[in-house]
Amino acid sequence: MLQIFIQTLRWLLTWFYFVLIICFIGAVLGVLTHVFFGLCFMTEPDYSFLAAFGFTNGLKYGGVWAGGFAIVLCVIRARKEYLQTHGESGE
Repeated sequence: MLQIFIQTLRWLLTWFYFVLIICFIGAVLGVLTHVFFGLCFMTEPDYSFLAAFGFTNGLKYGGVWAGGFAIVLCVIRARKEYLQTHGESGE
């Protein structure tokens, strides 16, 4: 029973870790793209506004994808661990 609890907690924390990384990447990409496009297409851009707006947009859209993509990454990691433990032939 304790083993099941520990494994469940481990996979929940792994999923949360992946969600945080994906949201962080989305926020960073949002800041970079908004500032870059402001630099390219605006005559006098307000970089602090563009960075804040890019952060919120990147975090929002990264958060949309984070949960599902984190589940996929957890399944990939679980499969890899299973194959390392049981071998490629599935013994």
